Amino acid sequence: MKVLITGGSGFIGFHLAKFHANKGDEIVILDNLFKAKEEIDTEFQELIELSNVTFHKVDLTKEISLNVKGEFDFIYHLAAINGTKLFYEMPYELCLTNLLITINFLKFLEAIDFKKLIFSSTSEVYAGALEYGLMDVPTAEDVPVVFSQPTNTRFSYASSKFVSEYLCFQFGKKFNRDTSIIRYHNIYGPRMGFNHAVPEIILRMLNDENPFKVIGADETRAFCYVEDAVEASYLVAKSNNTCNEIIHIGDQEAEINILELTTLIKDILGKDLQLIPSEGLPNSVKRRCPDTSKLRKLTNFKIKTGLIEGIKKSADWYRDYYGEKK
Repeated sequence: MKVLITGGSGFIGFHLAKFHANKGDEIVILDNLFKAKEEIDTEFQELIELSNVTFHKVDLTKEISLNVKGEFDFIYHLAAINGTKLFYEMPYELCLTNLLITINFLKFLEAIDFKKLIFSSTSEVYAGALEYGLMDVPTAEDVPVVFSQPTNTRFSYASSKFVSEYLCFQFGKKFNRDTSIIRYHNIYGPRMGFNHAVPEIILRMLNDENPFKVIGADETRAFCYVEDAVEASYLVAKSNNTCNEIIHIGDQEAEINILELTTLIKDILGKDLQLIPSEGLPNSVKRRCPDTSKLRKLTNFKIKTGLIEGIKKSADWYRDYYGEKK
């Protein structure tokens, strides 16, 4: 099997590439190394030195002049700028970059021979629908996608992903290529970076921050361990049932509020900290949990890693990383 992955140095992209590499598949990775921080370069370097992995450092925001030969089974398009803090800190750059990446990559794919395109989108596209009471939780894939007004800074990421979904589907129709859209729901795990809920809480606790401010304490999320998300992504890619479908990937049974999550991480790390509940970020979503029945029906996927086990694995990785850096 031969696959191409954009964003292979990023969080999910790296684990997905590693998954395919371990299967013995031939892998081509396109990435500009935006997320390949110094502390994780060793792991990525080990990956791209494998005999079945080819890496091209490419700026996808510009026209792509790259000669890639052969037919690909799957094209996974994951490259994007992400991170909740960045939604607010650099909204213009984030939205523009993500759209340019998708536009240039689809133009590149016009000349590439492949069977199926899998685009990674996000549960963030539902933020507006929840605000206006247009969706149930757990949330199915067919609820309306609503953006209240372009003045809402948080929509910088969600709007770029939703427009990219549209472009990918229209590309598939025009060039007769099967397309699947994956909407990831709060994937977490080792090597995630440091600007998301789980790793941020872990690192703040390893720094012995006390009292400990719990941002968005009453908000809920359904967290899904990255190895499960990767396996589900692969099953979506290889199944004929998922062609031209939008599919949630997440753990419907793992919904938890942020205060409970913080308490769980505190106990796993063995920290004695005073937790101070606090409000969430502006326009932050109060509750998010996917209905994953469509994923199970089309692929027979089952979650293997429960929340406690996944948090322990993540905490171990970050504790090892942090200990080495002290």
